[in-house]
Amino acid sequence: MTTPGAAGRVAPTRADPELAPTFSVPPEMLDALGPPVRPAGVVLGADPDGEPVAVTLVRPAPTRVVLLGGLYLARQVTLRAVGTGTRGVVVTGRPPVWDAVRRAGDVSDALDADDPAAPVRVVREPPADLAAGGEPLLVVYDRGATARGPAPARRPRQTTLVVLPSLVPAVSDLADDADLVLIQRLPPHEAELAGRLWRLTPAMTETLRTLPDHGIVVLGRNLWRRVDLVTGARETAILGPVRRGD
Repeated sequence: MTTPGAAGRVAPTRADPELAPTFSVPPEMLDALGPPVRPAGVVLGADPDGEPVAVTLVRPAPTRVVLLGGLYLARQVTLRAVGTGTRGVVVTGRPPVWDAVRRAGDVSDALDADDPAAPVRVVREPPADLAAGGEPLLVVYDRGATARGPAPARRPRQTTLVVLPSLVPAVSDLADDADLVLIQRLPPHEAELAGRLWRLTPAMTETLRTLPDHGIVVLGRNLWRRVDLVTGARETAILGPVRRGD
């Protein structure tokens, strides 16, 4: 059963294409299962029923994701994407705040922040080689500082993640054009703008205003999902405690 949402958007069913698929198998088959040969999804957290929620960030077609929120969530999503085998490039005007993610991605800690071989590259300008190769690639444009962007994804299995600290009219078209939007708590005037932009119900708009620090909303075509971030001890050691701001 679904609930009407925004401009054709509805609350998701288990078959929503925006979410990574889940499967049930008999216990006796577990020994025959192996790890996937490519990323199947990035786990964000749990839904209100405690069920894990994963999103497919890197897809066969070029993809754009907008993150309306703080640096914590942006770094967590990037770290988890890299953990699935996706290579990351972070374009930012504040490279030091991404050092922890870069070091966590490079287990040897021997590569420079902009080394093309690094699992996570941290650069001030988009590199010229983004369209090359066929490996899964996440390009993060940290708009919380002075990074330029966003450039669209240029090839299949490449995703552009645009980090926006706030929702204002100047970026509303960019947000509305995204394939997937990750939203942390919004101030009342931004929540109202989001409600008009995506034609949300009053209850959905109120949810955006009242999310806790660990709460996010995943919004997409035929998708509205309230998620609680779940952070392990290792991530906490790298990123610190969950928070809404930078």
